[in-house]
Amino acid sequence: LAAARAETPARPATKVRTMAAVMAGKLVYNLNNALNALSGLTLHEQLRDRRWRRILAAQQSEALGLLRRAGIEPVGIGKFPLNWFPTVLRLPTPLFRRVASSSVRIDRQARSSMWDDLERRRQTEIAELQGAVVELALRLGREAPVSQRVMDLIRAAERAGLGSPALEPAQVLGRAP
Repeated sequence: LAAARAETPARPATKVRTMAAVMAGKLVYNLNNALNALSGLTLHEQLRDRRWRRILAAQQSEALGLLRRAGIEPVGIGKFPLNWFPTVLRLPTPLFRRVASSSVRIDRQARSSMWDDLERRRQTEIAELQGAVVELALRLGREAPVSQRVMDLIRAAERAGLGSPALEPAQVLGRAP
């Protein structure tokens, strides 16, 4: 345990107003889990593709707007404020790689837990992620079309029981590839 502590860099503690703000931040980060499950790609491959990043940015913008409307300011971690994430994700790939390389390290073989759930024919946590965004939109009298579409695709993949559907970004957006 002492050796592990010595190898783990210390992170400064951050005081937050509410646990809801922390949970909202985690929700925004984790919206990529479903996209990764739908793509069938590794996280590294997926984040190198601007088409996938744009869908993630659309989901994050959708969620951030709804959270703001609900009076919740999500707490982020890392170098960039959480509200900047959609903008950074939309950058052209060479610029995104340069910006992200200073703050994000991803195992080249890693995939999301939701991808693993689909592959193992288990129920996913889609209700707690995109489902939470859709539910918040309904409570606010709004819509969350990107999150709704992603949730519907994951539910269809769960029902099919064939693992990741390995969709293309255009299919996620409802267009033929």
